Amino acid sequence: MFEFKIKNPMRRNILLLFFLVCVSPGVSADIIYQWHDEWGQRQYSKEPVPGAMISDLTELPEVQETTEQQKQEAMLRKMQEMKQSVFVRKKNRLIENDMKLQQLNTRNYCTQLRNRLMDLQLSNAQRLALFGHYLLIPNNNLIFLENDIAREFRKNCR
Repeated sequence: MFEFKIKNPMRRNILLLFFLVCVSPGVSADIIYQWHDEWGQRQYSKEPVPGAMISDLTELPEVQETTEQQKQEAMLRKMQEMKQSVFVRKKNRLIENDMKLQQLNTRNYCTQLRNRLMDLQLSNAQRLALFGHYLLIPNNNLIFLENDIAREFRKNCR
């Protein structure tokens, strides 16, 4: 028969511990997944379900049946969530429409400023061509008006 003797007790204990770890059956805990069913109840399973998270539990708890009251409460919660999401979508749509309207108004305002500025520039250019110098122009306010409109255009339309 095979006899194996180790004289050092520390080595013997380490070897025995190593042997027990290698030979002992693998101790592995199953992964428990946690998820909510259509009634809002927390459920547990060993198989992953879409939307499930890994639970801290080490073994499956007993399955509890969903009562009629829990189903009604879950349906009420779902209806409230649906109403809330419809409300949020409508609110976002209104905000988006307001922003589009504001952009359109700004664009129209800028177009009007640009057209007025071009008309004044054309008018001043014609007066300059006729009289040859700004000081000889009878209505010098058109130049100041052109500068004011150009300043407004640069401020709001760039």
